[in-house]
Amino acid sequence: MKVLFLILLFCSAALFAFSQKDTLPNFTAKKKDGVITISWINSFKNPSQVNIQRSKDSNRNFITIHSSPSPTAKNYSYADKTAKNDSGYYRIFILFEGTNYIFTKAKRAFEDSVKTTGRQTNDKPDTDISATGPAGIKNKDNKNDIKIPPPVNTQPIKKAWEPSVYIFTGDDGNVEIDLPDAAQKKYSITFFREEGRPIFFIQQVKEPKLTLDKATFLKSGWYYFELKEEGKVKERNKFLITRDN
Repeated sequence: MKVLFLILLFCSAALFAFSQKDTLPNFTAKKKDGVITISWINSFKNPSQVNIQRSKDSNRNFITIHSSPSPTAKNYSYADKTAKNDSGYYRIFILFEGTNYIFTKAKRAFEDSVKTTGRQTNDKPDTDISATGPAGIKNKDNKNDIKIPPPVNTQPIKKAWEPSVYIFTGDDGNVEIDLPDAAQKKYSITFFREEGRPIFFIQQVKEPKLTLDKATFLKSGWYYFELKEEGKVKERNKFLITRDN
């Protein structure tokens, strides 16, 4: 009977934790004890890349702070311990097999007000095994804690590709150039074919928003660009032109 009770208790706790996460493209961002945890339930089939991005203003300047090593994982969590304050916004970038990708809506972390009840002890809280890895696992049946060190990752970390916020393919397949301060600064852009051959050059972008018809690029495929601000390289990236957009 005691064993059955423990099984039911464990299942209830697991279901409660599972229900606290939103399903992609929605996600959960909670702040507790100064740590912001990003989590989600994945219902997409075979995403090839899932990145967590953070910004100070929710509209621009998102940077990738974490790339999931298991993009197909159904239940995922990541603790952002690098956030200096709670003013940041988060979003998820999802790249599917092939070349399609989406961004989730940006959101701020909310304060987790759930408090544990029961008698207080001097024991340290159990460590949650999440994307950050276990720092230690407590054995409650013994007086002494058993510390298990996290695994050492000896593989080099590859930077995951993410589309530019300045030059990118729009929903209609045309190339969008978004430079809000173009009137105050001098921006120039060089476009290249995938093999590196230059196609054309824009000496100065004078409009904050500019659209280039995809027909300008003649055929589908990946195209690279070099964006310069006041003569200095601001970004090198690529975008995709497809025929069926």
